[in-house]
Amino acid sequence: MSKARPRFGKGRSYLPAPYREWKDKARRLLRYFWETNELETLTQFELHVEAHGPGRCDPDNLIGSLLDAGIPHKQTAWSGAWKDDRVTVVPYISFRWVRDKKQFWDICIQIKEE
Repeated sequence: MSKARPRFGKGRSYLPAPYREWKDKARRLLRYFWETNELETLTQFELHVEAHGPGRCDPDNLIGSLLDAGIPHKQTAWSGAWKDDRVTVVPYISFRWVRDKKQFWDICIQIKEE
């Protein structure tokens, strides 16, 4: 799902409910993968995405939604898949779209061993 733009009403900003629900589901999947594989919160990595689907979204908004789902989440006390989504943490991102009737992503995260 594309990253949603904040909406404004009654003197405050909020994100649309469908986006919040998608992000919560994506966060649960990322958390499950991180905890099952005993992974630490990443402080620097490269992100490579190959997205399959009809091609109705902007790539920057698609990547943004994924990055938002992986940052630390105070309400669930999850330390996150990655520290944050700044360029110092994610200095390289590649995105490739493939027209497909099915919608799915192949994601590769590369880290440098020190």
